Amino acid sequence: MPRNFTNNQKLLILRQANYKCQNCGTILDTTIFEADHKTAYSKGGSTEAWNAQALCRNCNRRKSDNPQ
Repeated sequence: MPRNFTNNQKLLILRQANYKCQNCGTILDTTIFEADHKTAYSKGGSTEAWNAQALCRNCNRRKSDNPQ
């Protein structure tokens, strides 16, 4: 399974998040959001829309710096 989300998956993830960062609520668009694995790919997380959340770059960096 590929690690990266497809463009179609990214659009679905963004729409499901109502164009808001799922952590801080920042308004997002297709150019300023990152599709993040809820369960990390490195820990067996699937690259499917159900295992994804839309995050702004800052929130995704903070999550990457402090994995759960």
